[in-house]
Amino acid sequence: MTRTVLLLSLLLGAAASAQGAPRRVAVLPFQAISSDVPSRAGPRATARLATEVRGIPSLELAEPPATEPPKEALAQARAAVKEAEARRERRDFAGAEASLGQALEAFSTAAVALPDGRELADAYALLAAVRYSQGRDEEAERALAFALALSPGRELPLTATSPLFARTVERVHASLREQPRGGVRFVSVPSGVAVTLDGQPVGPAPVRVVEVPPGAHLWRAVLPSGEPTGGIVEAVGGKEVDVTVRPPGEGPGAMLASALAANRLDATAVEEAAALGQALRAELVVLGTVSRTSAGLALDPLVLDPGSKALRRLPRIALDTDLLDAGPPLRELSAALAARGLQLGEPVSPPVAPAPGPAPASRLAQVKYPLADKPVGASKPAASAPDRAPLAPRKPLVRP
Repeated sequence: MTRTVLLLSLLLGAAASAQGAPRRVAVLPFQAISSDVPSRAGPRATARLATEVRGIPSLELAEPPATEPPKEALAQARAAVKEAEARRERRDFAGAEASLGQALEAFSTAAVALPDGRELADAYALLAAVRYSQGRDEEAERALAFALALSPGRELPLTATSPLFARTVERVHASLREQPRGGVRFVSVPSGVAVTLDGQPVGPAPVRVVEVPPGAHLWRAVLPSGEPTGGIVEAVGGKEVDVTVRPPGEGPGAMLASALAANRLDATAVEEAAALGQALRAELVVLGTVSRTSAGLALDPLVLDPGSKALRRLPRIALDTDLLDAGPPLRELSAALAARGLQLGEPVSPPVAPAPGPAPASRLAQVKYPLADKPVGASKPAASAPDRAPLAPRKPLVRP
């Protein structure tokens, strides 16, 4: 009964203030601060609050303008590989290498869309063949090592086209097996995100993967927001390489998402939130976190004035894990924003933890690289290959 009376009073206050122009409110994505938050709970809570803001006559939702979807990087990479194959057939090795450079850059951008490292390995193998044809054997061997590391235990299709290349693959692979192995240490924001390496699960971060063959490897993860992320990491023999799994993208939005997922808003993160609000011409910016509780979920919102960068903490909102009961409290929050604006809540100064209490602790685990490094059985073409060293100093077949 008390809650109903409060909601009615807030709605009346909002109606009274509706005589002027609607107050523009930007709702930025809420971020999960631990991996045990149900998938996409943050985006769903954000969408629900945005819907409630739209329903208040004295509020106007500040939304970003529609943008064209980015070009499909994976399709670009595949097209560039085909172009490189055609140029190599014409013995245009310089052109083929240029196309492969474009392909590898696009593959790096689209790494999260690759189910495994096969396509990327074949592109590096083709780059190796092109560089061997130019007499650039050291660079070719490095590209071939990347190809073998990305797809361990798999025969490279290109070996079936040349006896000499098949022997080279066997020799480079034998050399790689003798090199010291490295390690990759994954940490995630938020902590506990499950990671795969070369298509195999290695566990939740933080995790140290040991005995990783030197060379390029493909990693992938899915954040609590439902966003996939991934990339290519180069393992170095005898060293450990760090990879941070965080919300993808660049710019203020990505930086703010990472700060919220880490449950820490410092002055820089507040600047990023203010920049986003100013770009949307918003008078108020609502942002915050989603966390797991013993009873369900907790939404910890904050409101920011983009102009003065004044930040205020709003009361915690308790929700069920499926957000079935999210409507009334988010409607009440929207009405309160209309009635009180930046006078709502308690002022806070950065750095501030949006969700109170200590962050969930995660122990660093250690696992062994999950794939066996089996010898590569190269195809045996009908024509016998000359028994000579393919990596001996020689002149290029074409002008570089």
